[in-house]
Order: sequence, then C-alpha cells, then structure tokens
Amino acid sequence: MPKDGSGQNASAAALPLVSAIISVAFFQLGGFFSLLFLVPLGVFAYGNSTKRAWLACAEAVAGNALVFLAPFMLFHENQAIDWGAFAWKCGSVGLVLALWTWITSPPPQTRRFSAANRIVVSGVAVFILFLLDVFRDYPVFLRQIENSVKNALDFTAESGIMGVDLAAIDGRDVVSATISFILNGAGLAVMMLFFAVNRQLSVLFARLGKPVKASRLADYYAEGWLVWLLIFALLGAVVFRKTGIPAMETIAWNVTTICLFLYTAQGLGIVSYYLSKTARSPIARLFQVLLAVIVIILPAINLFACGGMLVLGIIENWAPLRNRDELFPS
Repeated sequence: MPKDGSGQNASAAALPLVSAIISVAFFQLGGFFSLLFLVPLGVFAYGNSTKRAWLACAEAVAGNALVFLAPFMLFHENQAIDWGAFAWKCGSVGLVLALWTWITSPPPQTRRFSAANRIVVSGVAVFILFLLDVFRDYPVFLRQIENSVKNALDFTAESGIMGVDLAAIDGRDVVSATISFILNGAGLAVMMLFFAVNRQLSVLFARLGKPVKASRLADYYAEGWLVWLLIFALLGAVVFRKTGIPAMETIAWNVTTICLFLYTAQGLGIVSYYLSKTARSPIARLFQVLLAVIVIILPAINLFACGGMLVLGIIENWAPLRNRDELFPS
C-alpha cells in the first residue's frame, strides 16, 4: 500500500509547532517548569534539521507574544497597551530562544565554535540583558532583593539553623552584599548554568529516541591562552578591590567566572572521555549526560564534583590527560 505523502508532510510540519507549544506552556506556567522551557525546543533541534529547529524557535517566539498580548485583547478592551513593555518582554524572550537555538542547532558557518563557547556567549548576552532590565527599573529590582533577603533572614531565624544573633545584622549590608555577589560573577554563572543544564537535559531526552547530532563533551578543549586570562582576571579582581574601582572589579570577576566555567567543562570532558573508553553502549552514553546534569544541579555534590572537574581542566594545560590523536585523527 503506498505511503500517504500528505499525511507525512502534515506530521512533519506539526512537530516544530508542537515543540513550540510545549515550550510556551512551560514558560507561562512559571515556577520550576519555566526553568525548563528550552528543553522541548532543544530535544526537537537535536533530532531535526537546522532549518526546522529555527522554525520551531520562531513559532515559540510568536506563541509567547500572543500569550503576552491575549489578556489585553480579551479582558482589557478599554485599557491602553504599553507597547514598550510588550516589546521588551517579547524581545527578551525572543533573544533567549534565538540564543538557545544557536546553541542546539547552529548554522553551518558557526558549528566549529564549540557548544561550551556558544553557552558562554549566550550567558553573557542574557546577563547583559538582565543588567539592562535592572537599570531600566532599579527600584523594582532593589525591592525584590530586599524582600528576598528579608524572607531568607526570617526563615533562618524561625528554623534556628544558624547560631547567630540576627538582630545584630544590618539588613542593608546584606542587601548590598547580595547585589555585589550577583554582579560579581554569580549572576553570569546562573545564566550560563541555565543554558548548560537545559542543553544536557535536551541531549539526554533526545538520545532516548535515536542518536543525535550533538557535539561530544569528551572532545572539548579550552583555548590554551585561557589559563593566563584566568590568572590575570583573578589578580585584577584583587587589585581593583584594594584600589576601590568597583566597575573594573566586576568585569574581572565576571571574566574569572567565564574561565572557571570553561575549565569545568573541560574537566567534565576528561571524565566523559574515559567513561566513553570503558563503555560504548547507548546506556553508557546516557549515563554520561545524566552525570553531567547531576554534577551541575545537585547541592553539595556539585560543589565537590565541579571543584574536581575544574582542577582537572586546569591541570590539562600542562599534563595531557587525553589522546588528541585519538579524538582528532588527521
């Protein structure tokens, strides 16, 4: 019996739309699900062509824009739409989705730019977007930090998990330290980890169905000059702290964060390399991806594991831990 070509075409056309709808639903649900709204698009991208991945991205951008606009169109007929705020929300989500699609399904001319490097660039771009949003309405951001600090202090006092006199703590100092912590590397680290975790989960779920086109973590090497950038960035952070130049200190700490992220990725690549040599089954490959996710997201374990990966990645600058000829045959 001949195959129904029109049915296959309709199914193929529906798949990017389905992944986009799931992504929009996750994003709009908020909470935990909103942290995973990139995964449906990532799973689709790793199993399909670049063109179809970008089509799903465009449909997700359009879907979010419709959801943002729907309340005004349906329930606020006489209320003027703040087109500036609408454009900012749509543009922000659109940028994140476009960067994500670049990570998971880059155009041919940028495929030699490793996934880890694409994650760094994307994390930096979203962090800059975050800073622009903060400066756009700093009082709102400050209130959010103050509320978070107050809730954290109240929880600490009620639970008694710290033997500290919280009454002696100046909340303003805590707020200032929190903002400094966010700006001096923590905020950027969260952005990069956001993309990294979604990427590893996408690869994990995509591999449940069939082999995917994702680059292997075992093949990743950081650039050789990165270790010197790390050293000078750390020295710069200390010097600028002592000399009282906060803007330059912030830059130095964020550069340090980028270097540490890339060397942790390299260390994870070393572990993945040796795991792949001991077992080559699909189950073993899934275990490697799952291990990467566990290392990133589990408290306590991730601190020790990431520290070990970081040390491994830095050591490889001077002690070759992988066989390059095996990874990159001529």
